[in-house]
Parts: sequence; C-alpha cells; structure tokens
Amino acid sequence: MAQLGDVVVSARGVEKYFGDLHVLKGVDLDVRQHETVMIIGRSGSGKTTFLRCLNFLEEPSRGTIRIGDIDIEADPLHTRTRKHDERVRQLRIQAGMVFQDFNLFPHMTVLENCIEAPVRVRRVPRQQAIELAEQFLGKVHMLEKRNEYPSRLSGGQKQRAAIARALTNEPAVMMFDEPTSALDQEL
Repeated sequence: MAQLGDVVVSARGVEKYFGDLHVLKGVDLDVRQHETVMIIGRSGSGKTTFLRCLNFLEEPSRGTIRIGDIDIEADPLHTRTRKHDERVRQLRIQAGMVFQDFNLFPHMTVLENCIEAPVRVRRVPRQQAIELAEQFLGKVHMLEKRNEYPSRLSGGQKQRAAIARALTNEPAVMMFDEPTSALDQEL
C-alpha cells in the first residue's frame, strides 16, 4: 500500500446556501496524497454540491478550499478580479472532475473531448495530448471508440470516456460524482 503523503485537498468551514436552504454546514475535509475518500449520503444531502464547491463550479457561501498549492477563500458577494479568476483556473487544472452526467461535448469525438482541455487550457502540444489521450483511453478500454461521437456510446462507454478525458489533463486530484453509476462490475 502506498504511504499517505501531504494533504492535497483541504476544505475548512465550507458552507453553501441556495436562498434560505442551508445545504452545507461548516464542512471540513482533508485528503492526503494516495488516499481515496468517499462521501456517502442520501440523495439530496449535498454530496454533489460539495464536490462542485471544491473546484468552484459552485461558489461556496463561506469557507476556504485548497487543492495542491492553490488556496481560495469563498467570497460570493464581491466582484471577481482577474487574479481570483486565474486562481480558480489553476485550482481546476489540479482537480480533475468526472460528472454524474458525463458532460461530454456532443459535437466532438471521444478523442477530441479528451484533448480539448490539455490543448486549450494547459497548452500541451496537440500530438502530445493525443498520445496521452490514447494512453488513458486504452486504460479504460475505449481506444477503439476514440473516433465515435458521444451519441453513439452506451452510458458505461460515456462514463469511461469522461474518466479518460479527466485523466488526460493529468490532474493532481481526481473527483468523481457517482463514479460507478453506469459501469458494469468488471470495470
């Protein structure tokens, strides 16, 4: 078993309100390198909201999030600066996310979906991004589907394509929302 390393994800006092609905109430979490953490609870208990707050896809109402060496304090009532937006972008680069509904771009092939972020966001040369994508598509048994569009894939294939897409960006941390919902037991 790998030794647990430094804390790579930290959440302190994370709160989230949707109007009067108080969904997250002072959530604290530390995740160390090589550690796998599962957040479980009933439907509607805030699991997805918490994951979305970790990478600022949803602005927390209060609290501090740190992923890798990027630390951001929630401040939803103030105007965003370029510096803040850049810090959020850097945080998202370090945190790969596989969404519950996959969010594949329907007008792009599986391979194009996988290389979009590395080429556009991280400025990885296209050929290098293709090689990375093919490596990860192979790991999830999807290499033969690299030229297919999402509409031609089963739910499990879409899920595996989304996993390969997230891995191709080479994040420090991977977050999954309902990671096995569309996969069969063998995978």
